[in-house]
Amino acid sequence: MSGSEHGEIVDEQPPCPICDDARWLNVDAPVGSPEFGTVVPCECQEKVWGSHVNKRLRDYSDLGPLERMTFESMEPTGRDGFADPASFRKARDAAQRYSHDPMGWLIISGPSGTGKTHIAAAIANRLVSDGRPVKFVSVPDLLDHMRATLDRNPDDPDGDDFEGLFSHIIEAPMLVLDDLGVQSPTRWAEEKIDQVLSQRYARRLPTVFTTSLPVERMPDRLRTRVMDPFISERIELLAGAGNADRSSIGLDSSQLKSMTFESFEPRGARDSTPRQRDTLESARNAARSFAEMPQGWIYLAGPTGVGKTHLAVAIANVQLQQGRSVLFRFVPDLLDQLRRAYQPNSAIGFDREFQVIRNCEVLILDDLGAQATTAWAEEKLYQLIVHRHAAGLPTVITSRVMLDEAAASGFTNRYSDAIASRLRDTHVVWEYAMLAPDYRHRGAASSRNRSDEVARDRPRNGSKSSRTTRAK
Repeated sequence: MSGSEHGEIVDEQPPCPICDDARWLNVDAPVGSPEFGTVVPCECQEKVWGSHVNKRLRDYSDLGPLERMTFESMEPTGRDGFADPASFRKARDAAQRYSHDPMGWLIISGPSGTGKTHIAAAIANRLVSDGRPVKFVSVPDLLDHMRATLDRNPDDPDGDDFEGLFSHIIEAPMLVLDDLGVQSPTRWAEEKIDQVLSQRYARRLPTVFTTSLPVERMPDRLRTRVMDPFISERIELLAGAGNADRSSIGLDSSQLKSMTFESFEPRGARDSTPRQRDTLESARNAARSFAEMPQGWIYLAGPTGVGKTHLAVAIANVQLQQGRSVLFRFVPDLLDQLRRAYQPNSAIGFDREFQVIRNCEVLILDDLGAQATTAWAEEKLYQLIVHRHAAGLPTVITSRVMLDEAAASGFTNRYSDAIASRLRDTHVVWEYAMLAPDYRHRGAASSRNRSDEVARDRPRNGSKSSRTTRAK
């Protein structure tokens, strides 16, 4: 940064007696006035701007190569696969509204690669295009530059002055701080950032910052300001399929490659009966239909080894290809994951973890009923199921428990009736019984067991006989 870059839009000028070379003046307006906290250029800048306003604004903004990052150059749903499309659209719309009337703070949070910097730069570029001053700085770069000014030779006339740089950042009429939280976590760095934000918060100066820090991991003072509804608006970008490794989705590449609709064998094991094969065929057709247009819930029930998980992963494959955010969770592992999120050293706090799971576009719960039936586990499942049921979010469930048995054998405490009631809601949930011998025992002799009897005697609400329309 040069002296003009960090504080002044104008060329070299004599000292200004009006603004004391700050180049900007706070509007003298009472609290509650629409003009309270706004900043206007001093006369000393207006005299020299003339026809070069746009160039001077761009020089002052420090956007540099980020000038290409505009709302017009932005993909409507973000970079393909890197950001959850729904969350990106919401963030983009909120940023566009803010760019037309920048008041208060806008906090853009989310994992690396989801488009936070592009959205923040688009706000800055829109303001520059509208003839409004804005300063865009990367927090790590800003701190590095501040450290350099502390070590400069005081006799160097071309060196930057720390107090001047610090003052111009605090007093910028509009400030965008990119990558807050990425800086080295030293006490000095945290103190300087806290001073900048404290001063801007007190003066109600428009500020945008991007961060990958979840709210619960922010320093207390920053978290208090971020959560202040009178000044702050927070928008969150969620990771898309291409931005997360398969472990975060819950699947690895070998599973996704091997478990497809094409590789699913509806003929079952060698000793499967025609009726058993019909249940597999019906489940595959229904799962394929759901994958192409996910609506409501699909519940795949049956004994171990009939292909329930295979079909669930096949659904995930199609949804990932369509760019939707998908989470696949083996239910016992999901509960372990939530327990770990309670720990103080957790990288992602429980609230954030649970929010991501509850609100993902397509959630797959594998082997519901296999979890340890503790009161805590069932409370979390109850909260998860109630939320997604009420919101109508597409959900896939596999289980060894038939729905009419769920209350009796799948759950044991006071949440059982409430969970089972929602799972048995035929307006939302489509059950498909997959009743056949274990695939893993292909060719092995098997006696006629309960699976044969159920398939022969009890057509379920998701069976071929009652759900042919859905399967088609």
